[in-house]
Amino acid sequence: MIKRPKLRKVDIEEITEAQVEPKTVRGLVVKIVAAVFAAVFLYQAAFGVWQVQFARGLYIFFALFLTFLSNPRRKKEDRSNIVYNIIDFVLIGLTFIVIGYFIIYFVDFTMSAGIPLTSLQLTLGIITIGLVLEASRRTVGLPLVIIAGLFLLYAHFGNYMPGALYHRGYSLNRIISVMYTSTEGIFGSVVYTFSTFIFLFIIFGAFLSASGAGQFFIELAKAAVGRFTGGAAQSAVFSSWMIGSVIGSSTANTAITGSITIPMMINRGYRKHVAAAVEAVVSIGGQFMPPIMGAAAFLMAAFIGVPYLEIARAALIPALLFFLSMVFMVYLEARRFNLRGIPKEELPPLKGVLLKGWYYFVPITIIIVVMARGYSPALAGFWSIVASFVISWFRRETRMTPRKLFDALSAGGKNSLSMATTAGTVGILIAAIALPGLGMKVSSIIIEVSGGSLPIALLLVMAASFVLGMGMNVTSAYLILVTMTAPALVQLGIPLITAHFFVFWTSQLSVITPPVALSSYVAAAIAKADVWKTGWYSLRMGLAIYYIPIMFVFIPSLLWMGTTGEIVWAFATTLIGVLAFSSVMQGYLFVRNRWYDNVLLGIASLTLVLIPLWTDFIGVAVLVGIIIWQKQREKQKEKQKAKNLSTNTQSA
Repeated sequence: MIKRPKLRKVDIEEITEAQVEPKTVRGLVVKIVAAVFAAVFLYQAAFGVWQVQFARGLYIFFALFLTFLSNPRRKKEDRSNIVYNIIDFVLIGLTFIVIGYFIIYFVDFTMSAGIPLTSLQLTLGIITIGLVLEASRRTVGLPLVIIAGLFLLYAHFGNYMPGALYHRGYSLNRIISVMYTSTEGIFGSVVYTFSTFIFLFIIFGAFLSASGAGQFFIELAKAAVGRFTGGAAQSAVFSSWMIGSVIGSSTANTAITGSITIPMMINRGYRKHVAAAVEAVVSIGGQFMPPIMGAAAFLMAAFIGVPYLEIARAALIPALLFFLSMVFMVYLEARRFNLRGIPKEELPPLKGVLLKGWYYFVPITIIIVVMARGYSPALAGFWSIVASFVISWFRRETRMTPRKLFDALSAGGKNSLSMATTAGTVGILIAAIALPGLGMKVSSIIIEVSGGSLPIALLLVMAASFVLGMGMNVTSAYLILVTMTAPALVQLGIPLITAHFFVFWTSQLSVITPPVALSSYVAAAIAKADVWKTGWYSLRMGLAIYYIPIMFVFIPSLLWMGTTGEIVWAFATTLIGVLAFSSVMQGYLFVRNRWYDNVLLGIASLTLVLIPLWTDFIGVAVLVGIIIWQKQREKQKEKQKAKNLSTNTQSA
């Protein structure tokens, strides 16, 4: 028997990224510095981006300073260890020196590009790389650090590599120059995107949460869909849809909404591991659903060079397919086990909920309107934060007093730590990949191994996505994979935006797939369910995350490419196909599926998502036949049940 591993309290803190600091002087300093961190970059968003060395240098400085001061992954019993504390303050002192030197001498670096670094500069560069990697280890774990180290070694020792991986090798001086004194490594485009766009939306999430929006969205979901079959799970789907589309973090969404929705589902009759799996899977959807999505979506817009709104538009149909498949999955689960909706007397009135909290939609509307008018995501993020502060004053209990405002700023700063340290490490990775041209080498290997076959190439990229996703967060996995594999997919005829979306979706695979399945483990901890049962059931319910990316590669209309008629038809037919496949996964439609039902539903699902128009009609015909046959069996079952009831009554 496999024992369910317990999650330590610190694990939940890591997952939500909002660690509770002890009530000490050090804890107070952490809160103050985190609030200043958020305030500084809010000021930048309001009054314009500063010079490169200040904007990017300060972002990395705050990230390192806060990480070494707060120690987010350190065990509670080790926080009073004198040796550890001395090490922390030494690292903080080094952070002041190396970042200060970068900011002060950045202009000299640009003027002397190509000239070898001095011994002092080389030493400071090595220390900076070490600090960034140590900060990443403390916030997101060792795997990302190991991968970064391997790529740095590859950049230096490439002349020892075999075959296609061979390159001439770069000197230590050249590598450090790129990583520390240029805008290609630690202080590269990734840090720019994080500091100007993504950080603001993390702060926005903290402000919106402080204003009471989370509870409103959960109540709204209950009021809207709670009365239907499987209403408790439907409420979880819709609340995670709304909250996740703003938060953009699957594990944080699981922890925040799951604390309410998982107990609610269990109380309505859902098995513990099923309730946990539902929440874990739907929480992933926040990364896919506009308007905010995850950090990777902003990076995608920056890499491709298109407005963020175009990325959000392309993301909409696949995200809807994912969420609607989840709606149908939980509906079938409820039908299968006769789980009713939430009683009407336990539900808040929809009109009352909307009247009480309609204004929580204002900040989200501002984001959409500002970006639709062609302004930057930074400006949209800034005004949405302002709006969140203003609407908090509409009700006495949610008003953001100076203390609550400080707490919201502090939460925004602390919530960004894993992203901020990741930005520096991923900058190192991307520079180490670009320097020897590894991206093109890997792309050539993919094309060679796949024999130029697109389906095989897609499977290879999916496998790589799963493996990398096991060791790092979604954003890091996306950035590394898209750098190395997107050129191969483009060379095989996939549009650039489609290649990026494919990697973006597949980088989420390990979030619900055992043995990693971090979101599943968080949900299991809340539900007190077996983590393995939760993980495998999450995979079963969330299998759409595996096949939807393949669908939009072969059906470009799903990414809003083509005429209106093509887009509508593609959405309609693929939706029916996805729902048919959901029935296969649940083994139920109107009655329990027999083996031939599953075979026919699988055929219907496959033919509905194939490109030729005539296959759609075959799929619909097969599906209609199954529905008629199952409805007939359902009637027979009801008749038999009524007959048995009548016999039992007469016997009594």
